[in-house]
Amino acid sequence: MDFSLLYFANREVLDPPQEYELLLRTAQFADDNGFTALWIPERHFHPFGGAYPNPALAAAALATRTRRIRLRAGSVVLPLRDPLTVVEDWAFVDNLSYGRVDLAFATGWNPNDFVLAPERFNRRREYTLETIDVVKSLWAGKGLPRRNGTGESVETHTYPRPVQEEPRLWFTCTSRPESFVAAGERGLNVLTALLFQSAEELAEKIGLYRAARERHGHDPAAGTVTLMLHTFVGGTDAEVRAVVRDPFMAYLLSSIDLWKGQWPGLQERDPRQLAGLAFQRYFHAAALFGSVDKCTRLARRLGEAGVDEIAALVDFGVDGSEVLAALPWLAEVKDALRSDASAA
Repeated sequence: MDFSLLYFANREVLDPPQEYELLLRTAQFADDNGFTALWIPERHFHPFGGAYPNPALAAAALATRTRRIRLRAGSVVLPLRDPLTVVEDWAFVDNLSYGRVDLAFATGWNPNDFVLAPERFNRRREYTLETIDVVKSLWAGKGLPRRNGTGESVETHTYPRPVQEEPRLWFTCTSRPESFVAAGERGLNVLTALLFQSAEELAEKIGLYRAARERHGHDPAAGTVTLMLHTFVGGTDAEVRAVVRDPFMAYLLSSIDLWKGQWPGLQERDPRQLAGLAFQRYFHAAALFGSVDKCTRLARRLGEAGVDEIAALVDFGVDGSEVLAALPWLAEVKDALRSDASAA
């Protein structure tokens, strides 16, 4: 199993530059210690994730501070973007990083984000799947017909040209089985999470994904399923619980207006009670929270369910110095899983 870091800073911080300093310092650790990739989100107009309005900007900074680790959009919200500028931005990062770019694409879900492209909201899923092919074509150097300022149709090519002939591509799936099937049909990798599904439900959807790959002529074993997990590994479960509970509760409360509608029957519950229930679920079964042994056991179960890569979300609100101090514990989990693979 591969291990990567993922970022989704949640809050209105008192010292915003320190937020990005944590990004840079954790990225350096991951680059030096055998992690696979750094995943950077796209979020708009809300404190939850709003530190990252364009993942290409953060990836460009990381390209100059790292040597080997992959730099991944996790994810480009494609209906909010023009495919021409997506390819321009990420080809620039591909050059700056000497060919270390990968891309995940998401449909978006928050109506307020679509002030950038309100006409695409109702067709956002269809638009995303159609436009992935456009991005691939532009990346390969083909032109895209567009009308210029005088109304003339021009064949438009993007520059700079990227280093890689084709980046690896992911489709972001929340919990809908049809999204996993669509990714499999198109030969895409999958980026997912446990927010709206259990590990058992995820295993079923991974089965659907593998079957769809095979039906459409793609190697069923070749696709990568990447799972985002909130992460803080420490000496004991009790020590970790004491560190993460308050900041993670604040993290949940900061986003509760975005996700509570996804849980039928819970919309009217008190927000703190709702966040408390969610924290219990995450701590026991849906996050890498706890000792090396506890987190290794969970990672092994997820590997048995079909997960190929864990993207560890580390910037959910714990003090930056504590996040950095905990990373060697996470590296122990990573190394234990790789030892399993070597032994097999």
